[in-house]
Amino acid sequence: MTEGTKYHPLFEHLLFSGQGRVEMSFAEVEKVIGAKLAPSARRRKEWWSNNAKGHSQALSWLRANYRTSQVDLAGEKIVFQLEGWPNGYRAPDLTKRPGAARTGWGEADQADHVATSDAAGGADHPLFGIWRGKVTLVPGYDYTKPAFEPD
Repeated sequence: MTEGTKYHPLFEHLLFSGQGRVEMSFAEVEKVIGAKLAPSARRRKEWWSNNAKGHSQALSWLRANYRTSQVDLAGEKIVFQLEGWPNGYRAPDLTKRPGAARTGWGEADQADHVATSDAAGGADHPLFGIWRGKVTLVPGYDYTKPAFEPD
C-alpha cells in the first residue's frame, strides 16, 4: 500500500497518466512527490530497481503496474514502462467505427478493425471486442428491462 507514504503521489501520477511510457527527470519526480529524492537515488541505479522488498519507492511504480526500464544517473532521467500495454491505454472511440456499434462486430473483420484504429491515431483497449463471436443477442428482446420483473 502506498497511501500515506512519501511516494504515493508518484503512484497516482503514473496510474492516471494513461501513457505506456513515462519519461521523467529526477526534478520532475521531486515535483510530483513534493519532496527531495534520497541522495542515493542520484548515485545508485539499485535505488530505482523494480524490487519492492525493502524499497518503498519501488512500490509506488510497481503498484501502478509500471517498471523502471532506463535509469540515466548522469542525465538524471528515468523511464517508467507500463506492463502489458507498451503504447498506453485509451477508452475506445466508437466514432472511428460507427458500423461496429450497429453490427456488434457481426460483419466486421478483425484485420480491418486493427488497420482502421491504428491509422486513426491509436489502438483501443486490449479487451475491446473480446466477446466477438461468443455472445448472441436475441432479436426483439429488451435487454434494458429489470432482470427480475415478470414478463
